[in-house]
Amino acid sequence: MALTSAQPRPQRQEQEREGEEEEQYEKHTMVLMTHLALKAVSILVYVFCEWFNSDFVLNFVVIVLLLAIDFWVCKNVSGRLLVGLRYWNEVDDTGESKWQFESRDEGGMRKIDPGEKRIFWLTLYVAPMIWLVFLSTSLMKLNFNYALVCAMAIAMLGTNLIGYIKCSKDQKDQISGYVRQGMISALTRGYL
Repeated sequence: MALTSAQPRPQRQEQEREGEEEEQYEKHTMVLMTHLALKAVSILVYVFCEWFNSDFVLNFVVIVLLLAIDFWVCKNVSGRLLVGLRYWNEVDDTGESKWQFESRDEGGMRKIDPGEKRIFWLTLYVAPMIWLVFLSTSLMKLNFNYALVCAMAIAMLGTNLIGYIKCSKDQKDQISGYVRQGMISALTRGYL
């Protein structure tokens, strides 16, 4: 007597393949939550700081520290893990500033979770826009102290945005260069 399973074989194999596809993505839930929390906390502290403390200097220091932590984490941790990109800026001996970019190889880029990647890019674009609204509100109220805080936030968030846009463009150029190089070498291999 042969044992039969309740599920037909092709369906089971299909489910196993789907499970394998899901497992291929690297999940970084804590990094994503930290990335979102740091952006949200700096915004919430800015909005509600006057309710708890009327000392501008203390509010300024706390908000700028939160923004600096967010800048560093986004640049060095969440960008590397959530989208596989990293950038930095170096000044050479002549005093010229040069952007340096780093990205995962093509196989590593396939392991990036598309949902986490989408959320990363969304927050990278939305956060500076929120701070632009705060800046315009501060300027309309003639509250130049808090306009300075908003300008600092826009500078930090804008630097991350520009850095990752350049890094993403560089990464796409590298991959297309590898593909071109591979095609050329494959074509010339037959002739040499």
